[in-house]
Amino acid sequence: MTALAIPTLSSHQLSLALDLLEFRDFAPTASLRQLGDFEAQGEFTKAQSKALRILLKTLDDTDAAQALRESCDGDEDSLVLLRERIVHEARAAYVR
Repeated sequence: MTALAIPTLSSHQLSLALDLLEFRDFAPTASLRQLGDFEAQGEFTKAQSKALRILLKTLDDTDAAQALRESCDGDEDSLVLLRERIVHEARAAYVR
């Protein structure tokens, strides 16, 4: 269990969070700005946005993946999405 508790995310929100996590590697400031835009559009609550901001700023990929896994709250669709995306990210990181 990570020290960061992210409020439960829907599959859609998890997908956005994973996009932000991927984007963070290339443009950290822009990913935080995009998170703010998502919050303004109502995609994330303030609590979710705050937790995701901490995730983006401080956690490495392994801890971030664990925090996101815990935010799935056992939702099978979200867990499948997370597994698929994390495997893809691991492959992409290996190639870099």
